[in-house]
Amino acid sequence: MKETFKKIKSTIISGVILFLPVFILVSLFQKIYGFVYGLGHKLTELLGLDNASIWVTVLTAVLLFIIIYVFGLIARLTSVTRGKEWFENNVLNYVPNYSKYNAKMTTKLQPGEDLRQPALVGINDLWKPGFLISSENGKSTVFMPSTPDTDYGEVWVVETSRVKEINMSAKEFKKSLHLSGKGLKTN
Repeated sequence: MKETFKKIKSTIISGVILFLPVFILVSLFQKIYGFVYGLGHKLTELLGLDNASIWVTVLTAVLLFIIIYVFGLIARLTSVTRGKEWFENNVLNYVPNYSKYNAKMTTKLQPGEDLRQPALVGINDLWKPGFLISSENGKSTVFMPSTPDTDYGEVWVVETSRVKEINMSAKEFKKSLHLSGKGLKTN
């Protein structure tokens, strides 16, 4: 009975830890939307528009777009960027999975060509696919992706002699890993 109670308690705590950041974001958005909705309602009265909810909704959407655009302009300021980075490094890194989701969102919002060099890393008599990040002083830093989600994995430092570059683009390489190695070049 005690064991069951401990499992239930542990599950509830895990659920709260997972749910809390989502709850906070939804609550903040709800507060902001409520505030902007009130402004939209007042603006429709000032403009003499019919007080139908369609005009309030449209005006609220326009106001939200303008506010987000202004925040985007403010985010380009160096001091704001430094403050954001400090906040992320000193506060948000304690929010479970924040850095993982932030990295994934940044990749989706700012896509760019992956310039990492695909490679094979020798481990005993086996070869494991990875990305060569850098090499110096006889050591290489290699990112060993997980499959099927190649955005996650481990960083290894190995002797450069154990790394063999593959003649593939990073995009082809990742696609091959998603397909359980189908199309992986080993030359």
